[in-house]
Amino acid sequence: MFQDRIDAGRQLAAKLSKYKGRKDAVVLGIPRGGVEIAYAIAKELKVKLGIAVSKKLPFPGNPELAVGAVAFGGVVSLDDSFVLQHGVGKDYVEAEKKKLAAEIKRRYLAYGIKFPNVKGKTTVVADDGMATGHTVLAAVRALRKGKPKRIVVAVPVSSQQAAELLRAEADEVICLDTPEFFMAVGEFYRSFSQLTDEDVINYLKLAKAAAK
Repeated sequence: MFQDRIDAGRQLAAKLSKYKGRKDAVVLGIPRGGVEIAYAIAKELKVKLGIAVSKKLPFPGNPELAVGAVAFGGVVSLDDSFVLQHGVGKDYVEAEKKKLAAEIKRRYLAYGIKFPNVKGKTTVVADDGMATGHTVLAAVRALRKGKPKRIVVAVPVSSQQAAELLRAEADEVICLDTPEFFMAVGEFYRSFSQLTDEDVINYLKLAKAAAK
């Protein structure tokens, strides 16, 4: 159980200490909750903070259930077997992909930040937890196109299935807890308040000011 995202981020930073002070390292948070985690990590490691916007692609009629995700650059991670098994139509998926791509562009404009340049960098991708893993996986695939030196996924808690999914594509996965029974990310935090775009912008400003 974590007190809050800052507490979880600090615990993750302790596991990432080998990257402390590295000029070629960057920590990217997945908005919104992942940015708070990433801020805590970046602050402890004294490295740059950025964002990697990735949005879950919801099951028809159930926005809480993800069948995949879309990341910046239009990169998609889709649970093909789930989509086939539940008869999720191609037209629905395509329509959602377009909608999410527009929302991702809006987020970057709102945050006043560009798609991350990770070429040759050790890139830590942080989120507040992984249920299906597709949101983080889409981000990893999008970042891989930028030719980073190394991609490290850092999350406080994850379902066992999601952790295995990411280990197959990231260079390293740091996860503090992979419980056998996993219902929702929020159940592993004492405080799990929702963040706003303004909160994300504030964390980016704080990190930028600290880097000066």
